[in-house]
Amino acid sequence: MTFSIVAAEPETEEVGVGVQSKFLAVGALVSWARAGVGAVATQALADVSFGPLGLDAMAEGLTPQEALDRLMAGDEGRESRQVGLVDATGRSASFTGSECFEHASSVTGEGFACQGNIMATDRVVPAMAEAFRGATGPLPERMMEALRAAQREGGDRRGQESAALLVAKPGGGYGGTHDRYIDLRIDNHDAPIEELARLLKLHRFYFQRPAEADLLAADPALEGEIGALLDALGKRSPDQDLWDALFDYMGWENLEERWVGPGRIDPQVLEYLRRDAPGEGGS
Repeated sequence: MTFSIVAAEPETEEVGVGVQSKFLAVGALVSWARAGVGAVATQALADVSFGPLGLDAMAEGLTPQEALDRLMAGDEGRESRQVGLVDATGRSASFTGSECFEHASSVTGEGFACQGNIMATDRVVPAMAEAFRGATGPLPERMMEALRAAQREGGDRRGQESAALLVAKPGGGYGGTHDRYIDLRIDNHDAPIEELARLLKLHRFYFQRPAEADLLAADPALEGEIGALLDALGKRSPDQDLWDALFDYMGWENLEERWVGPGRIDPQVLEYLRRDAPGEGGS
């Protein structure tokens, strides 16, 4: 009742899981990832312990296939399981038990493993793999394209309910002190994949640092516009320095990751400010 992709991008040190299912809060059970180690998806008649156990095995130095073999050894329920693993170098492995309901299959390749059970057609899982191979851009967006491709082929034949995207990266989490780079879940929704894609865009906006090449130098005209917008929002006190006011506003709006210091502004922040101000498309 679930389709998933585990994937790795060694160049950016990212590993992750993307998943969708006709099941409440699927990301709470299926998705496991650890920076510098790899990612695991455990599904069908899921043994949730396979997530941390699989990561521990790869952390010991086992390949994904060796880790999978360890998980399956002595497991009386193995023929009802599906498990996908990828390590931080891009090696992958996947298992689909013979008792998983059709259409159930796995496809592996360099940097990914796709798996699904109770699929609408036998094209769902191959379509995920093809879309991932053909996609460009950052790893999370490529994984989203894989999920979308699976849904276009019919996806889970029981329908849609929840989706999740988990990506780990060394120091990639908020504040740089942990590896939870992206951790987004849609636990109950009529179109969870597209809602997940919307949240990924918001995540990029709120937490991705702007590129130096994109920053705008503030000339007097732009400084005047920024000041007028802040005044319209009531976000600058009398005699307050413009850049101090902008800094306070960005903290209030959770845009602190896009603060670049006095004299420059991220163009996405400028557009946000324009939309937010009364009479400028905002309230």
